[in-house]
Amino acid sequence: MKVRALVMEFLGTGLIIAAVAGAGYMASGTTQDAAIGLIMNSLSGCAMLAIVIRLGAKISGAHYNPAVSVVLLLAKKVDGKTVLMYIPVQIAGAIAGAMLANSMYGAHIYAISTNVRSNSVFIISEIVATAGLVWVVLRNAKNANKVAIYVPLWILSAYFFTSSTTFANPAITIGRVFTQSPVGIAPSSILRFISAQFVGAILGWALYGFLTNEPESDQAAASDPVI
Repeated sequence: MKVRALVMEFLGTGLIIAAVAGAGYMASGTTQDAAIGLIMNSLSGCAMLAIVIRLGAKISGAHYNPAVSVVLLLAKKVDGKTVLMYIPVQIAGAIAGAMLANSMYGAHIYAISTNVRSNSVFIISEIVATAGLVWVVLRNAKNANKVAIYVPLWILSAYFFTSSTTFANPAITIGRVFTQSPVGIAPSSILRFISAQFVGAILGWALYGFLTNEPESDQAAASDPVI
């Protein structure tokens, strides 16, 4: 395992949550309009997602998400050692990214969110959001350019059509515990989110295998493999 791949997973995951949590702070300080705040969060997070996917595609495969890493293992696109190394680094990066956002806005660097998200409909939302994300990743995994376009587009859409505003990432979910930004989530709420995300990931893998998995010989020539 190359150290630079682990560093990329750490930085990429951290930058994603820094963009989301930082935009949350910015929105709360500049507007009382919830819709505008949601737009600010979605644009910041999705723009950063597109950037770090392209930055990390050839270095680490640009996973930044334990659910994605696990499904890529199930799809036999990465090995178990890679997944075991990536997941702790992704979680650590997410926590560090939340703390970075806290520090940029003068909040306590170490904080625990009190934003309880207990509505049961969030479970359905997280299953749908993560299933779509995984399906998009697997369908386009051989081409970083497509992943960098379609993954942020899926997340942007899911920000607005899911009731949970699409966390869709266990590492990011854990990282959001460590911020008082409006995008945070209380520790008591994360288990249901993470469970739903892994259920969604398996569903996305199943959809890919049943509907869009093509033999290698039938796939169009691809460049810049993501994995």
